[in-house]
Amino acid sequence: MAKRKAIALLSGGLDSTLAAKIILDQGVEILGLYLDSPFGCKENVEGVAKHLGIQLKIVDKGMAYVELIRKPKFGYGKNINPCIDCRIYMFQIAERVMKEEQADFIITGEVLGQRPMSQRRDAMDTIDRESETAGIVLRPLSAQHNPPTQAELSGWVDREKLLDISGRGRTEQLKWAEALELKEYSSPGGGCLLTDANFSVRLNTFFEQNKNPTMTEVRLLRYGRHFDLSDDAHLVIGRNEAENDQLEAVSKSAVSEEKMTLFQPDFSGPVAVLSGGNRPEILDEAAKLIAKYAKKGLMDKQKIDVTTGETKARITVQFPPEASSELLTIV
Repeated sequence: MAKRKAIALLSGGLDSTLAAKIILDQGVEILGLYLDSPFGCKENVEGVAKHLGIQLKIVDKGMAYVELIRKPKFGYGKNINPCIDCRIYMFQIAERVMKEEQADFIITGEVLGQRPMSQRRDAMDTIDRESETAGIVLRPLSAQHNPPTQAELSGWVDREKLLDISGRGRTEQLKWAEALELKEYSSPGGGCLLTDANFSVRLNTFFEQNKNPTMTEVRLLRYGRHFDLSDDAHLVIGRNEAENDQLEAVSKSAVSEEKMTLFQPDFSGPVAVLSGGNRPEILDEAAKLIAKYAKKGLMDKQKIDVTTGETKARITVQFPPEASSELLTIV
């Protein structure tokens, strides 16, 4: 029999890693597929692929995914998490990659009963039907609880070697990971930001105020403090050194294309990114906020570098500011 090939949806977490390993050990060629989302946790998916000895393909979910979150067909979970719509979208991309790569089926790390919205029996049936992938998606960790898929019926994999895990615990997965000598995967926990109540509030507000956001603006939502300085100007300020680095990295292309403005203080203070109108009064307000979150005890005049495309300027900030005077001037 010719060697079969499967597309494994990988997150870098325990379940998807274990699912890929189980099928890999049955002699099936595996291509790992990571779907990059501004709201997901990438974990160490590259390390997982290397540990498994498989190739990895990374595909951006794109703005169509953001619009799906704004208006999901099957609604939200507890927060702004459209888990059923999200899985449908992911399976559709996976099927497209499967055809491009001339693979035979798709595998996922889903466990029956683990997620309250998308991993119920009826939800899984809906996802398979709506994505038009029924029969080609194999869930190795819960296969014994599910109807046989094409891969099992055709003998490409041995159904008897697939698992019967169900429920929210991870004890069985951890036992199997140890038995199969899996060392590289992220610890259970974390996950999608859309299930976080505080982030959901931020995202809802963002959707209300931004009808046509860019992907860079969406990606910046996971970092920093956010301020609406006007109807067309939004500022993000880093909360620590790691976030400062992320703000610079995420906004780099948009800044070079003059779509965003980057603020880099010469003093011990936060980096900031401005989207929208960078009029003088907006730059003033942005610099005041940067100064507000700067290290305490600063004195005299301090500088902030401001970059938009090839245009560079400096803003001078006076510390400590006098309550009755202007905080800054542009020089």
